[in-house]
Amino acid sequence: MAALKEEIKQTRPFGSLEEEVYLSLRLTAQLMDEPWARYLRKTEGISPSQYNMLRILRGAGVDGRTMGEISERMINRDPDVTRLADRTISLGLARRDRDAADRRVVKLFITQRGLDTLDRLDDSVETFVKQILGGLGAKRLKELRDLLAEARGAFQPFPAAEASR
Repeated sequence: MAALKEEIKQTRPFGSLEEEVYLSLRLTAQLMDEPWARYLRKTEGISPSQYNMLRILRGAGVDGRTMGEISERMINRDPDVTRLADRTISLGLARRDRDAADRRVVKLFITQRGLDTLDRLDDSVETFVKQILGGLGAKRLKELRDLLAEARGAFQPFPAAEASR
């Protein structure tokens, strides 16, 4: 197993263990994301963000979700969820409607075509995540899951001055 320093061809030592782990997480996530993104584009013509949006909408069922609700649930925070929604709608995978109870509220709903797309991808998702992480085994995966949850739970806004605004 190559050390991160060698993988990224870094010649100087890391400034801290935290920096090394942070960069390792970023590189690992990037390496895991690339084949999935290529697969989605090749098989369905969608981006990982569109896939994430469709999963959120499938989970919402007949209630749909507002753009704000979708934005809060996205794994990769897309700065322009409306544009992402527009692209997804143009593919016929989702539709936009005004809320019957409050006409000021616009919601997004998954279409049958969107559901069919996710149905086609469900087995591939399971295969993909098992392929990239299954070799760690259940015990180590649970440890990793718990460590990552702990790191997210301890997250503080940066810089610290931003938190007081």
